Amino acid sequence: MSSEGPYETFSEPLYRERTQPLSDQAGHETKDGVGTPTQRKFPSLYPSSEASVVELSRTEAKQPSDKKPKHRLGVFVATAIAGNDILSSLLFVSALTAVEAGIWAPVAQVLVVFTLWLYKGVYCEVLSALPMNGGCFNVLLHTTSKGTASIAACFSILSYVATCVCSGTSAVYYLHEVAPSLDVISWTIALLCFFAFLNLMGISESGTVALIIFVVHTFTLLLLVLSATYWVMVNGLGTLGDNWSGNFAALEPTGEPMGPTYVQRGFWTSVFFGYGTAMLGVSGFESSSQFIEEQAKGVFPRTLDNMWFCIAFFNPIIMILALCVFPLPDIAVTHRSVLLSAMGKKVAGEWLHYVVSVDAFLVLAGAVLTAFVGVTGLVRRLALERCMPQWLLQTNSCRHTNHHIILGFLIICVSMFLLLNAQVEALSEMYSVCFLCLLLMFASGHMMMKIKRSQLPRSSVAPWWTVILAAIMVSIAFMAIVKKNPAVVGIWAMYFSVTCVLVGMMFFRMFILKLLLRAVRYVLIKLSGRRHPSLTPNIEGGEPSSGSVTSRGQEAAIGCVEWLNAKVKTWIKQTTTQPVVFFTKNGNAVAMNKAILYIRQNEDTQFIKIVHFAPSVRTDRKTGR
Repeated sequence: MSSEGPYETFSEPLYRERTQPLSDQAGHETKDGVGTPTQRKFPSLYPSSEASVVELSRTEAKQPSDKKPKHRLGVFVATAIAGNDILSSLLFVSALTAVEAGIWAPVAQVLVVFTLWLYKGVYCEVLSALPMNGGCFNVLLHTTSKGTASIAACFSILSYVATCVCSGTSAVYYLHEVAPSLDVISWTIALLCFFAFLNLMGISESGTVALIIFVVHTFTLLLLVLSATYWVMVNGLGTLGDNWSGNFAALEPTGEPMGPTYVQRGFWTSVFFGYGTAMLGVSGFESSSQFIEEQAKGVFPRTLDNMWFCIAFFNPIIMILALCVFPLPDIAVTHRSVLLSAMGKKVAGEWLHYVVSVDAFLVLAGAVLTAFVGVTGLVRRLALERCMPQWLLQTNSCRHTNHHIILGFLIICVSMFLLLNAQVEALSEMYSVCFLCLLLMFASGHMMMKIKRSQLPRSSVAPWWTVILAAIMVSIAFMAIVKKNPAVVGIWAMYFSVTCVLVGMMFFRMFILKLLLRAVRYVLIKLSGRRHPSLTPNIEGGEPSSGSVTSRGQEAAIGCVEWLNAKVKTWIKQTTTQPVVFFTKNGNAVAMNKAILYIRQNEDTQFIKIVHFAPSVRTDRKTGR
């Protein structure tokens, strides 16, 4: 970590300390050999806090570890995990885009491709400078405060819950087209449990499954494009001409449309609403940033390139082919939910209809896998930053995976699915708002990083105009969705407030614990009728007030309150004694003071460790100096 603020914090030391003391009481430096870390202890700069400095030479810091290197994801597996999410949206967004934009739907898709090209540069610069899990939370944590970053984390958690439930339900509905006897509710729950089990087995195994799904889906889309192109070459562009001459500038069905009667819009209005809807077809573009620590070096930029190429090729061309194959009224009403499978049936027959339906089930199931992988990386990061409980970081002894995170997310998704009884329209609308808000906050965090963290090394730099234009484009899409359905804001606010309460309880845990401690002490005084020993640690005991009588029930109540009082004190002590590590390369006192101020404002701990990497010392083998 750099010594310029704001500063990253860690929940556990990233170095090995010597068991023997390495400094005297006066703070003088002592060494026991070349390459030995030197620890200096200083008086506390602030009340009730402790600061220590540990020096490591660069030679010792680079010593190889005896532990087996962790398996990292390659380009194809990382692309598959994130690509399943982004390509699965094409299955239901294509028809919705045609409903809103009409004949101008391909223009809306091209604008989406351009927006993703802008964000590709934004993500590359941010993640090359801050290559850690968390996505939007990560960049805001390093440029603003932890409270602001926690808001972004709430958006991300809601997005993953909505993605998992919506994709899982849609996958089973597509499979229901092939096998109508399937029970949607039981099969959806079984699908969620299956991918939770895969994640419990480990990301490498689940990544292999994601790669298989991605390859099959890409091949199916190519087959559909080739079949539709051949059909258009044989049958001509008559349907496209009818759509153009019919001037279906937009199809705005209110309830169930009666025949070909539609409300017509102009070009700009059609593109405006169509662009807002089409942006849902690229939801998942941010997923790769949530598990960047599991990717090998140099994989992340190539993953973004691969995803952008898939979207740039498939989204516009499938939209154009759909307008060449179906009249707009058929897209809006008859084939609105299963456009791609209906296209396969018309251009190639029943066999392609079944192939596309089964493929849709597989890739939407792959999006469920992406949600599990992404939320695991995000919650791990939140726990490391102490925005969530530390027990979420526990791993099982069998596969060394975070079972608490995976099983907890599974329970939330299943309960939400059962609560809505497989009606996921509200979650879909909420998801659109969360996704666009995440993109907008990420662009804002990128601007802040350019200003506040300009000295961070990075492998690529996005020009200012691309960042500003990307934020403007996403803002336009957000306004289109809200204007089209204002009720979505109320639905989003309800779910968002619940998520913020859960994260806020951890973020403001010290305030809550101190408030609870005051309440416990007040109850203890009222019950005991005296100055209780636990409330006056410097005085041995206390005499009951005159006339006080303590019954057995009161004694039992006092015992319970005493236990709670001791427990709250223990929780407070554990919270304030967790170490925070700050790494510095030059030992600048001003920078370290800024770091301590930042930690005091954003952390509850009173224990700070400053690690200074000293210059390497070369030893002469003959003289030993």
